[in-house]
Amino acid sequence: MLSILIGGMIVTALVLAFLWGGFWVLRQWPMFDALNSRDANRRMLQLTLLVYFIGVVGTIYLMA
Repeated sequence: MLSILIGGMIVTALVLAFLWGGFWVLRQWPMFDALNSRDANRRMLQLTLLVYFIGVVGTIYLMA
């Protein structure tokens, strides 16, 4: 059970790191200029909370 908890935390952190890393890289390209807005930042934070929630719930589900 402890290994599932640690694995779920690591997988959730890696998914969020990949998501934010891709967002930061794409923001630097001229063709993705729309990602440099407040609306894009707000949507990214919403997506982060959704992915984090799914990761926590999924980890708890696997532990049960």
